[in-house]
Amino acid sequence: MTERVLSFEKYRDEFYQEFEEYYAAYPLPAPEAEHMPVDTDIGKKAAKTKPCEEKSRIYRAAVKCPVHVFRYFPFYYEVCTGRARNGLTAGFPPEPGIGGTMMRNHSAIEKRFFDFRDYYKERNLFISFFFTDFAHHCIGYEKVLRLGLNGLSDQAEKKRKNTQDAGQVSFLDSVICGCAALKRIAENFAREAAEMAGREKDGEVRGNLLRIARTAARVPAEAPETFYEALNTIWFMREIVMGLEGIGIAVIGHFDRLLYPYYEKDVREGRLTRQEAKDLLSFALNLTDAKWDLRTDPPEGGANTAMTIGGCDQEGRPVYNEVSRMILEIFEEQELVNPKLQARISRNHPAEFFERLARIAGRGKNVLSIFNDEVLIPAQVRQGKELQDSRLYVAGGCQEPVLSETEVNCRAYIYMSLPKLLLLTLGVGEEGFWEHEGLEPVQADSCRDFEEFYACFLGKARQIVHRVTGYFNEWEREWYGYNPCPLYSATITGCIEKGLDMTQGGAKYNTSSFSPVGFGTLVDSLFAVQKVVYEQKFLTLHELRGCLNRNFEGSERTRAYLANRVDKWGRDSGEINRLASRLADDLTLVFSGMPNTRGGWFENSLFTNTGYVSLRGTEATPDGRRRGEILSRGIGPGEATGHTNLSRILEGLGALNLENHPASAVLYLDLPYSPNQMEPRIYEAVIRSFLDAGGSVFDFNLTDAEVLLEAQKNPEQYANLVVRVWGFSAYFTALDRELQDEMIARNRSH
Repeated sequence: MTERVLSFEKYRDEFYQEFEEYYAAYPLPAPEAEHMPVDTDIGKKAAKTKPCEEKSRIYRAAVKCPVHVFRYFPFYYEVCTGRARNGLTAGFPPEPGIGGTMMRNHSAIEKRFFDFRDYYKERNLFISFFFTDFAHHCIGYEKVLRLGLNGLSDQAEKKRKNTQDAGQVSFLDSVICGCAALKRIAENFAREAAEMAGREKDGEVRGNLLRIARTAARVPAEAPETFYEALNTIWFMREIVMGLEGIGIAVIGHFDRLLYPYYEKDVREGRLTRQEAKDLLSFALNLTDAKWDLRTDPPEGGANTAMTIGGCDQEGRPVYNEVSRMILEIFEEQELVNPKLQARISRNHPAEFFERLARIAGRGKNVLSIFNDEVLIPAQVRQGKELQDSRLYVAGGCQEPVLSETEVNCRAYIYMSLPKLLLLTLGVGEEGFWEHEGLEPVQADSCRDFEEFYACFLGKARQIVHRVTGYFNEWEREWYGYNPCPLYSATITGCIEKGLDMTQGGAKYNTSSFSPVGFGTLVDSLFAVQKVVYEQKFLTLHELRGCLNRNFEGSERTRAYLANRVDKWGRDSGEINRLASRLADDLTLVFSGMPNTRGGWFENSLFTNTGYVSLRGTEATPDGRRRGEILSRGIGPGEATGHTNLSRILEGLGALNLENHPASAVLYLDLPYSPNQMEPRIYEAVIRSFLDAGGSVFDFNLTDAEVLLEAQKNPEQYANLVVRVWGFSAYFTALDRELQDEMIARNRSH
């Protein structure tokens, strides 16, 4: 490279200090553009094809927003749009910044949605934070790296010349406007960096500023040609598009697959050394931790930033290269909380990959999730997606897969309590529910055996889920009028070709998913019904219903029997594993296949995010769990299971066909951690055993309950203790007391 790359080791402290001084003042005063008046009638706007025109006004206004270039950071991305420091720009309710302008002018929809949602939340049937997914998206980085903004704009221009449809014209004009705005913003960076370089006295810093000035004048208007340009393009697009569109871009890309061709070419042609590339990666991977306030005001749910490594390319060739190694070295050497490290594995990967992942896990870094290509790729193909597209899945939010460049997958926005569906079948907590939904009440007492009861449960669960799906489809129809995203859409295959925004179904694949919560609790509860009601005849359904409605008050002996004398998923094997396998398959018929409003369908998943805590108000369950106790997490055992071991958990996991769950099925596993007895081979064996068992996604959390208790008492001594909460990492001492206590309790129970 012409100018020397800043040394991360040399300038790390200055970099963090510069970021802290700048972002501590956020949110800066909102630009005038934030107060632009817009029409408030969403239906009327959509009919007149106005939404994209309104978004174009935001793009044009963004060009006037100040840009900020950092002296000790090699990349350019920061535009003062009025965003909050810890802003996810997740869109609902809209956060500060011009990206939320349209949504703030339609605030009536928020009250309508939350009034609708709260009825079900109060009954612990489901929780939902948005009426569709505003938070877990991935830019089509491949397309931007291939074409640059000029190429995207050219595609839109060509399509526009060949359509007379007013809606398509409005969308395509907005794409062109958005690309032009981003190019002008890059030019603003070039001018700012050049002016700063003229005043800069430090030679290395001046070289950094000159590189920014030279690069911003060309990229991302044109496709990047070097490793530095490609890495900068990824951050530029992620940060600025997220800020202008008002949606969360949770994925920063499949780094080693995307960046290796640029790295290999630069090194071969003498433009870049390995150490320079590692310095650039170090700055890029530290950006989120430096930018966010993770200690005094940590965001609930984390910083919404995930990167993917490993996996394979479009032709199925394993991805593990020098960029992969540098990324793993950085995570091993540096105390990172973000980004989330999502590692895709298969039997085709070299032993070195497994060894390095095990070292990161074994050191208690708690930033790692493992994704099994041998399950997740076939799971996508089963949904009718092309094999080459399916091979390019990434993961964002917590652990939710999405196909890079080709898919808009709305997930992690409806968390439904599986145990509550069972309780409604049992007649527990049903007051007025069936009448409210216009459904026939359950007649479970007439079931002559467990098979009839099981069929009754599945039938009623399907009715409820389909009814709720219809409600959310009605809400999703308002998405386009509420917040179209033409600039984001331009990066996704299908949108320009169809002349449709991503909110209208422009993407090649348009999927949605529920997040069913409490699978382990449901397995244990159904098994208890089978045993104590229909086989042992220890209780009648009427008697069991009474115990549950009373939260086991006056029935402690019955509760103890249910909790301790009936087999539990993940602790016992044989018959309960067969029920779990059957149930996991049958739930796909309940939660998948329904159409959404974007020309796609709902897929099944089994992951929980915060749902296992948020839905703890679910009434007492037949496994002996009391109301107020948390539900099981992902596909793991219930908390009532008590002490178990990894081999039993993996044995249960092996009974499930997780290819039926394309939106992921997550095993959240808390393992004991001792820094004095760290043995990477143990964790490598765990990863390989998970792969052999046919697992889908595996979330590592290595903790010691005694250390966590000590950290509660003396937080200042454990300021850098990182834990895995639910698909995101955080400083333990920054969590609220309730979450700290929950993590200590779960560590002690397994």
